[in-house]
Amino acid sequence: MNELTVFNRNGQLYTDSREVARMVGKDHKHLLRDISDYLITMGKSPKLDPSTFFISSTYKQAGNGKENPCYLITKKGCEFVANKLTGEKGIFSTRIAYVTKAEQRYSLWVA
Repeated sequence: MNELTVFNRNGQLYTDSREVARMVGKDHKHLLRDISDYLITMGKSPKLDPSTFFISSTYKQAGNGKENPCYLITKKGCEFVANKLTGEKGIFSTRIAYVTKAEQRYSLWVA
């Protein structure tokens, strides 16, 4: 199984949309489009806080330093993306990888 990097930013655990895209076998631009659509839909509900799923971010492209869009994705966001997948990809990709890596990170913080 592919490794998924989970990192802490301001006390919240995230992974990067580029890694999630690789893990689920999707072009990053397609995952960005999907997340953008999810955010539009979530924005219609006063009960949902989209920032508990996805945070808009950027990264600098290696080589030319161009700034490109990405999302920081929380555990809830990973589960949301994974729920849109079917079969083994949905089970083994983002859900298990994120939860496993997050548990490892958490155990380091409390040790």
